Amino acid sequence: MQNVNALPAQTIELKDIHIPEQISSFPIAYGWWILAALFIVLIIISIINIRKHIKRNAIKKQALKKLKSSQEQSIDNTIALLKWAAMHYFSRIEVAKLFGDSLQQFLISTLPIKHQENFTKLSKKAFSMQYKTPIYDTNDTHTSEQLSEAAKIWLTHALPPKPHNVSESKTVNIQATPSKDTVQGANT
Repeated sequence: MQNVNALPAQTIELKDIHIPEQISSFPIAYGWWILAALFIVLIIISIINIRKHIKRNAIKKQALKKLKSSQEQSIDNTIALLKWAAMHYFSRIEVAKLFGDSLQQFLISTLPIKHQENFTKLSKKAFSMQYKTPIYDTNDTHTSEQLSEAAKIWLTHALPPKPHNVSESKTVNIQATPSKDTVQGANT
């Protein structure tokens, strides 16, 4: 039997196994940079919108806080509070000249339809009593409480106005105020 040698007569020099270098994840692919930029832009836009929302609702919150803090407000003070809030959100020129029934119609027209009937029912007596002679007690607590409830409804649901409510309210104001021809015709 022949002696089998597993190694050839010459010795082969074997090199050690080398692991390749770690593949770097830098520079990051362009897609990740674009995604990061979009994310940052989205955060900035969200912050701007939140700030606008807070600023836009500041007067509404202030009016609701004043209404809640003084539950026994007179009718005149509550109507003045409603008019003050309306002048901040709607055309100041149009709202400033409204009073009595025309103010009530304006407030009703700026509310969503589902709340108009309730607001009208709660505020009708207070608006009709506002300019009456002292036969009626303008500090009537029941009427004052009803007007406060109506004011809460209006402040909660009408403010801040939706873009379509602003244009509708301006057309209502124009219709509610008499035209120059009508006033002249009545005087002559």
